[in-house]
Amino acid sequence: MLPGRGLVQWAGGGLAMDTAVLATLQAVCGENNAHRLGLYLGDRDIPDPMGHRDEAFNECAVLIEAGTALHIGSRP
Repeated sequence: MLPGRGLVQWAGGGLAMDTAVLATLQAVCGENNAHRLGLYLGDRDIPDPMGHRDEAFNECAVLIEAGTALHIGSRP
């Protein structure tokens, strides 16, 4: 078993920031674990801000923070 498969099974799943990373995870983890993997925002990528202006990093942070509600729910 590859380390990635064991880690995904141990964690119960994994989230990727974009479809390219998701595809790599799926390839490493195999078909039996594909249902345990998904995109962080569910249906869209979080753009990589590397090489862009500070605003791109801020926008990325806003998307990541907003996406937490998809995974942990809202807290009072």
